[in-house]
Amino acid sequence: MKPVESITKSLAKELDKLNNIREDSLRLSREIIRSCSKSIRNVHRNELKDAKTYLKEAEKKNTQLKNSLKNSPELRFAGYIVEAEKELVEASLVYEYELNGEILPYKSMDVSASSYIQGIGDAIGEWRRKALDHLRKLDIESGEKYLKVMESGMEVLNELDYPDALTGGLRRYADNARALIERTRSDITNAVVNDSLRRDLSKLKK
Repeated sequence: MKPVESITKSLAKELDKLNNIREDSLRLSREIIRSCSKSIRNVHRNELKDAKTYLKEAEKKNTQLKNSLKNSPELRFAGYIVEAEKELVEASLVYEYELNGEILPYKSMDVSASSYIQGIGDAIGEWRRKALDHLRKLDIESGEKYLKVMESGMEVLNELDYPDALTGGLRRYADNARALIERTRSDITNAVVNDSLRRDLSKLKK
């Protein structure tokens, strides 16, 4: 066998192996994202048992994904891998707050710092949805509770000052979170005013 043929054959063998790992990791990433989406959807439906089931499913698949990439550093930070990890952080944060009223600490998760930052940025959007759900039911107190956790998430983002290359777009997430919080605060203020007017009208009718 000529040297060139030998080199080509060995490279093809290695790339075939890497491509198989890539295909498998793509499948797992999609499944993780799908399970996380279902978990969050069930949190919004107040079906925490189902939310936990889907979250555990995502965590199990994420462990499989990490194990499959141990010997493939070329793929560890591929875009679809980072996206799956970010979605897992978001689903975990949303579920944990719903269950215990706390923000899940970074150290409790085996994820990169940038994935946690992006996940908490996206979780703020989900908490806004929860706040609006409660406001539609005229439950202002619960709406304010979600505003507070949004503000706590924003504090985490504000305390960090590192380049976007390290954080996965920290400034963009912080700016978006700030806008969501201002809109939510405005929605709650309007709800309080409207509730006060309803109470005054009710007294007048009596």
